[in-house]
Amino acid sequence: MMDKKVRALFEPFTINKLELKNRLFMPAMGIATVDQNGAYTDEAIAFYVSRATGGVGLIITGANEVAGSGEKKIACTNPTPAVNPEAYIAAGLEMTRQIHDQGAKIFVQLAAGLAGDDRAEQSNRCNAMTIAEIQGLVASFADAAKIVKAAGFDGVEIETGSLLDGFTLALYNQRSDGYGGELKNRFQVVTEIIAAIKTTCGSEFPVMLRLAMKSFLKAGAQQALPGETFVEQGRDREEALAAAVILAAAGCDGFDVAAGIDTTEKASYWKYPPVYFDKGVYLNFSEALKKVVAVPVLAAGKMADPDLAIEALAKDQLDMVGLGRPLLADPELPHKLENGQTEVIRPCLGCNDGCLAQLIAGQEASCTVNPACNRELRSGIAAAETPKRVVVVGAGPAGMEAARISALRGHQVILFEKSYGLGGKLKYSSQRILKTADPQLIHWYETQLQSLKVEIRLDEPATPEKIAAINPEILFIAQGSEARTLEFPGMDSEKVTNAIDVLTDKTFVGPRCPAIGGGLAGCEAALHLAMHRHKMIIVDSAPDILAAGIPMAPANKQMLRDLLVFYRSEIITCAQLKAVTEEGAVIEKNGQERLLPAHHMMIAVGFEPTNSLYEELKNNYPQVYNIGDSQAIKNIRTAIWAANEVARLI
Repeated sequence: MMDKKVRALFEPFTINKLELKNRLFMPAMGIATVDQNGAYTDEAIAFYVSRATGGVGLIITGANEVAGSGEKKIACTNPTPAVNPEAYIAAGLEMTRQIHDQGAKIFVQLAAGLAGDDRAEQSNRCNAMTIAEIQGLVASFADAAKIVKAAGFDGVEIETGSLLDGFTLALYNQRSDGYGGELKNRFQVVTEIIAAIKTTCGSEFPVMLRLAMKSFLKAGAQQALPGETFVEQGRDREEALAAAVILAAAGCDGFDVAAGIDTTEKASYWKYPPVYFDKGVYLNFSEALKKVVAVPVLAAGKMADPDLAIEALAKDQLDMVGLGRPLLADPELPHKLENGQTEVIRPCLGCNDGCLAQLIAGQEASCTVNPACNRELRSGIAAAETPKRVVVVGAGPAGMEAARISALRGHQVILFEKSYGLGGKLKYSSQRILKTADPQLIHWYETQLQSLKVEIRLDEPATPEKIAAINPEILFIAQGSEARTLEFPGMDSEKVTNAIDVLTDKTFVGPRCPAIGGGLAGCEAALHLAMHRHKMIIVDSAPDILAAGIPMAPANKQMLRDLLVFYRSEIITCAQLKAVTEEGAVIEKNGQERLLPAHHMMIAVGFEPTNSLYEELKNNYPQVYNIGDSQAIKNIRTAIWAANEVARLI
């Protein structure tokens, strides 16, 4: 029976006159794929239908590009209704039919100026557009909405970013006609778009707006952190509230709250909140907006915590709760929540790696913890023809995933882990820096492996003799890695420690504890100490921090760098540790030595694969696979994805 508190999330809700079955929605994300006609592919349809099947009430697609009717494009990288309306409508009708069969509704997000999204270029374009060109842009939105409606979609959402930012932000708008100057004029193009869509599609066809309530833009195109005092260069909250009143009066049927603005130089971490944000990123904005408009207010932004979502509804901070990346991680999240199965919800890590970083790199977007995301048609887990004995050595992300997939296929699985618990290094990094989802992921794996009857042997190193006694037909070695060491005078001093020991409180360090190594582990450990009033210095031999290893998602990388600066960490690059003395650390930069007074010294110079067991046993059994860090140093995504693929296909 559904918990009474949870029931509020599953009450029907209405936008314009469209009834939705619950208060949960999936905001726009640029995940799904398109064909040469700008129409959704079968893979894209499967992606969205999977989320509808999981129980979400409303889906908002990733941005569809507004283009002139019949406009020819060399290649369509985004869904584009007007390029080939017949193809778009055919695919859309198939998608919407399946989504409606699940009781869900789906809106299309419409945006202009997506190609390259160069902020200066788009702003110059807005200022140079003639009145006729602006009218053509407005007509293109209406034409696209007409095609979208014909394809069976239930409404549209206008994205005010990209090209429209050039009009709406005083920072960029230099026009002196009716589209420039005061706030109402700068939003005139948006009100005209709303009116044109209503005229074309009817007054009952819902038209929403995704509105960035605050740009968080400092001088010099720098972003501002939560809680930072700064002078807003873009849109502030009061201006957004005033704009919302104008837009609601113009017929806007609802607002999807966001924040931040991308610049040419920076990826906005307000638009894609990384792990370093606390929960409920946009709630203060949605709450303020609710007080000035009567139409529905929707908000996402780290809202996966059921208690937070329920409280936000009860406090009238929003009308619908957005689950974006959480629905990439677990499309069945709504049904699990509704049925009281919160323990089996696979959590989003906020890493932005499988989704956003892959997209920016021109790769297929998916999800770090859910390799089946956006691959629904080719990621099925087939039962093994003949169940076999499987041994997995190491319970880090790769080992846990290999054990899970193997058990799902019907194999008999034994998992060895030499430490006290599952998770590998994930259980250490998860103890600090707001990484609350990391222990949730470990718990999810623990629950999955127990339900699949995997025999888990904790505090039990796997030896060749123990493995031989089992005589497995399939052996996965996920032995992991060990911290790389440095040799220097004083390396055996009690002052010297490492990042894991600091994060787990095995070593309590003094106020001055320089970090040697500016990779992810060193920087996150340094941030943890800096947030607890330690005077931090990060020393790296490379020309920049966060440069080594697998690249981080841009938004996460930028926010971590900004946080280190915000907490007054000193960063010294192109420098080497020479020695540790009673006084501190001696480093060398540009041929000059410098003493860093220190109570302790934290070494974080990366990891090296531990593959001794694989080398010893690789020819002893029919199938032996070296996965995870013991094969090559990986991040969570690459470890899980590789283990998933190997275990599915063998």
